[in-house]
Amino acid sequence: MKATESENMKLLMDILNLKTKKSELYQQTGPSSSDYISLSIKLDLLVNSYLEEKLVDLI
Repeated sequence: MKATESENMKLLMDILNLKTKKSELYQQTGPSSSDYISLSIKLDLLVNSYLEEKLVDLI
């Protein structure tokens, strides 16, 4: 497995874990808590990072 694929798997696992935590936090506190907002921002950054990697691979 290439190093890039390994990094992508780690990034995908991080995204999955954050999505799970975000969902749990939403159920506990709702969307207006600062923790939920922070997780949402982190998740968006990770997803964008993943997409940028994939776009570079396509070029």
